[in-house]
Amino acid sequence: MDDSASDSPGDQDSSRSRGRGRAAAAAATDGRVTRSRAKELGLELRLAPWPEFVGRNRKGKKRRVDQELEQQHKEFRMEESVGSVGDGSLVSTIDDTQPDSRNSVTNKRHHVRVSNRNKQTRRENPNAPCVKLLSAGVPWLVHVSSTALDGKEILRCSGIIIRQEKQEAWILTSHRVGFCAQEKIIYNPMPKLAVHMNKPNEGFYEGKLLYLSERYLFALLSIKGESTIEVEVPHDDSRPWYGNDVLILARDKELCLKHRHGTIMWQERNFFLSPSCKLWPGGIGGPVINHAFKILGMACNYDHDPVILSITMIRRCIEMWATTGSIARPGLSMRFRTVDFLDIAHQERLRYKHKVNNGFIVHEVTIHSPAEKCGIRHGNVITSFNGVSCYLPEFEDFLLDIGLEYLKGRRQTDHFKLEVCDIVREAKRTIILPLSFVQWH
Repeated sequence: MDDSASDSPGDQDSSRSRGRGRAAAAAATDGRVTRSRAKELGLELRLAPWPEFVGRNRKGKKRRVDQELEQQHKEFRMEESVGSVGDGSLVSTIDDTQPDSRNSVTNKRHHVRVSNRNKQTRRENPNAPCVKLLSAGVPWLVHVSSTALDGKEILRCSGIIIRQEKQEAWILTSHRVGFCAQEKIIYNPMPKLAVHMNKPNEGFYEGKLLYLSERYLFALLSIKGESTIEVEVPHDDSRPWYGNDVLILARDKELCLKHRHGTIMWQERNFFLSPSCKLWPGGIGGPVINHAFKILGMACNYDHDPVILSITMIRRCIEMWATTGSIARPGLSMRFRTVDFLDIAHQERLRYKHKVNNGFIVHEVTIHSPAEKCGIRHGNVITSFNGVSCYLPEFEDFLLDIGLEYLKGRRQTDHFKLEVCDIVREAKRTIILPLSFVQWH
């Protein structure tokens, strides 16, 4: 007789429970039993110890964090705080670019974070290479002060050494060192001018005013010393342009170097350019440089707003004054606005209705001037001056070149040939405008 046939119902139930227990244990080994079910069955589940519930997400649910990665992240943060070497020195805080194979995930996180930080730095300051060059020093950037004869301080500003010969140097700075803005006249007698060099125990040099231009808002000073002033004159063959990223440098009264980062905005202020940033106190007269460390212009004030005067314009004026003793340009008796700075609707109307793509809009004409006698009126568009059509800063350089030829006695023409579009009458015509020159001594 089979032994199993003689089992009682109780024994059969116990065998069934043992079978279910063995199945549950086998399922538990495969990880197919939940904690609550295992508790009901009286089983002890041996789950992997690493998944831990740490914190909660935004919806209030618990989130899983790899305990091993969390420990690695803590170790990384500890290493980051003291440096890769761990001695707390400046050298030890430099990031190691070689990844550690033992901590690949943490290093990946680290390098992603460093890469994002570098991208953000480049985005916020594209002139980072230029800022690095500034750390080597800017000896040609000086501080200028003017003091009245009664001892009252008039102005503190910056200046640029643009020329040096033996024991003499020329300083380019703001016209306000000798200009009384309240009364709109030049100080008489001239105040005491001092140029402070950025050298230890150098003191200051007494400055002599060589030339002051109220139109172009700059002044030229001369300093002389017992010893040769050995300063390398900066390179400045670059023309500023709309949209350029620039740094505006300054030197305060403590002779500390200051700088502001900005962009040359697409807007017109006569032949001046407008930066997107403000100036440091004492920043007028300071240089405006690009990412290649080349001077683009000088910072000055125009109607109490910061503007940039092109270095090409400054060079032309200084060359003209140094060779002839004065500055001259054709007097057009007109004020202009550039077509490219109109709103899009007006540009489209000029382009499709009047076939005008660029040029200057006459904003103002002096009464009884040669321009008015030739029939030029407010609102006319001059598409060409002797074939030239450009922006106002370039146009001012063009007029100064003609003025230099005039002062040197090489005047080649007595008139301008203008192509004028009369928008009201929808007519185009050519006007011969006689030249008359304005001269400043």
